[in-house]
Formats: sequence, C-alpha cells, structure tokens
Amino acid sequence: METHMKKLVILFLLTFTFSQCQKFSFGQKDSKDETAGAVVTFLQGQVVLMKEGKETYASLGDVVKPGDRILSKLGKVDLQTYRGEIIRIKENSDVLFRDLAGDKQPNTDLYILAGNLLVKSVKLKANQNLSISSPTMVAGVRGTVFSFELENGSVPKVKVYEGAVAVAFKTGPKLVELNDGLSKENYDQLVKTLEENEIVLESGETMEVNPSLNEMVYIINAKMAASSITKDELAGLTDLYKGISKVESPVTPKEKAEAETLVAIDNSLVQKQVENKAENQAVTQEIVENIEKEHESKRNEALTNITTEAEKMGLQNEEDIQNHYSVLETIHKSNGEVLSGAVVAQLGDIFIVHSTKGVFQLKVDDIEYVEYKNFKVLTKTKK
Repeated sequence: METHMKKLVILFLLTFTFSQCQKFSFGQKDSKDETAGAVVTFLQGQVVLMKEGKETYASLGDVVKPGDRILSKLGKVDLQTYRGEIIRIKENSDVLFRDLAGDKQPNTDLYILAGNLLVKSVKLKANQNLSISSPTMVAGVRGTVFSFELENGSVPKVKVYEGAVAVAFKTGPKLVELNDGLSKENYDQLVKTLEENEIVLESGETMEVNPSLNEMVYIINAKMAASSITKDELAGLTDLYKGISKVESPVTPKEKAEAETLVAIDNSLVQKQVENKAENQAVTQEIVENIEKEHESKRNEALTNITTEAEKMGLQNEEDIQNHYSVLETIHKSNGEVLSGAVVAQLGDIFIVHSTKGVFQLKVDDIEYVEYKNFKVLTKTKK
C-alpha cells in the first residue's frame, strides 16, 4: 500500500511538473468555480491581503480567491480552504494563491516567493491536487502535514511531519539549447540530473538540495521563455552530479505541538462564507462570529491536549527539559516570578511553558520577557 502511494505521488508530480508548473497566470485557467476559495480562520498581527492589485489588512472571515496574494510581515494567518486544507502563513511571507480548490476546481496551487508555510492537507481523490511551489521547486501532496520554507535567494526547505510529499525541480520539458556556454557533457548531465531528481519525503524527513543546481534551475525558469540565457551564466557549471536528496529529520516536540495548533473548524462554516455574496451584512457577521467561536474552542482544546501531554512526561529538572526540547529558557513573569524551562507552543496570546515548577498556560500579558542563552525576546513593552 505504501509503495503504491509512492507511485501515485510520483506519477502525479511528474505530470504536474511538466504540464502545470509552467503556467503562471493568476486564478483559474479554464472555467471559473465560484466556490474556489479559502477563509481566514485565525489572525495574529497585521497581514496584507492583495486583491486585484489593491492592498487591505486581512480580517477574520476574509475570503481569499484564486489570484489573491498574502504578505505577512510581523503577522501570521491561518486559512481553511473550501475543500478543508489548512494553511498557516507565518511571519515575513509572500504567497500567491494561483489556484484554490472548490466544488468543481480540483486543484490548490500556492506559489511562495518568500516565507514559511505549515500545511495540513485532507485526503485527496485521484483527480485532486495540492501543490506548493517556489521559483525552483514544486512539492506535491496527498494527505499530509508538512512545512515549506523559503528565504530570498535560498534553497527551499521542505520537512514532512506526517504522510508523504513528492518534491522535484521545477523546469519545463525543454531546458535550454546547447551552446558554447555549456559543454555537451555538462548539458547531458544537467538534463539527466533534473529528470532523475524527484524524491518522496516521508514523516521525519527533510530534503537537501545542491545550491548551485538550484541556482541554475532558477536561471532556466526565469530566462528560458525570453531566450535570454547567456553563455556566461552557463559557463562554469560543473557540479551537476548532485540534485535532491533526503535526510532524516525527526519531528521535534515543538514542531509536533505547533502542528497540533493547526486546527480545523467545521468546514460547512468555511463553505458558507466562501459562497456568501455579502448581500446581507447580518448573515455575514453571524458566519464570522461562528468561525471565531469555533476556532477558539478548537485551539483551546489543542492547547489543553499539548499541556496534558507535556505533564505526562514528568520532566522536572533543567537538564531533562533541555534534552527533550533542545533549548533551555528563562521566562520572566510580570509578577516577578521566574520560570526555568522551555516554551513548548504559542498560539495567539497563549504560551505553553514547560518549567521545573510544572506546565503552565500563560497569557502574553503574564510574561515580561523570555531569556535565551544569548539573547532576550520581549513579549510586551515594558512600562
């Protein structure tokens, strides 16, 4: 069954990479699906939502449609699609929603220019796809939890928490004409490396990418259509024998806890909001209030479960806490009390702290600042 799933994922990825990834038009490609969309279910800080070139600050209940773009600086946002996928866009991210699944639209396709995503998929049917792509990579998903991180000019980082993710370089079927900027030997090796480098990451695995090859793929994608690749850009390309590989990267307690905070609300609420034409403000307000109420209930339940699991470990001294969470922090509370331990998870204004004195849920106003080994992080402005 597992081998069969891998074959399905790879088959999907190969098809998607060479037929869909070249299309950079915004929104739907063919017929328009009015139900294609996602809804903001949780918001922290200021997040910019761009619709048809116009910028507004995102609000709870906002509907994101194909072609929209989200830019988060110091804020982060959770969205739930019409189909049920949950997407967390973290701080300093720039994400374009090229496609969003709906009642008739089978694909969700996100293009990340920079930033960090945490994604929880639903089980997809044979004709349904969920993909995250960057200028050089594409990740195809079939029911999983994973992160996709990209800093400007860097190699993408993909890590799987649950399930499986297929990853490949994103290039067209025709790479670049052989010219005197690239030897025949190197050209053949480039083609071979790209064609053979599709991998399937499973739970507890992350990928490693050859940086020089990643840079070359970026040049190819950016300039191939304009036929503007120069021989100087191709010259010196020699390290073509390494492409994508995967390495073990066990899911940490903090990563596991964060994945648990990526909660789903009743999808009928999301579907109602996507389908809502905003003709009746009272109806809209009622839906948004229900979304807020349910998400609060679900995240409180998740935070309680995380707290309970931490308590079961029975970690009571600094060494055990540091070994388990790979960090030791000093939490300075507003009332003057000092806790030694680790911040396990944080969602909205709630922190879960595992300390030598016990496991606590603290509000942001309860904490003056968190002190790490070499620096301090303020949680609020000191008076």
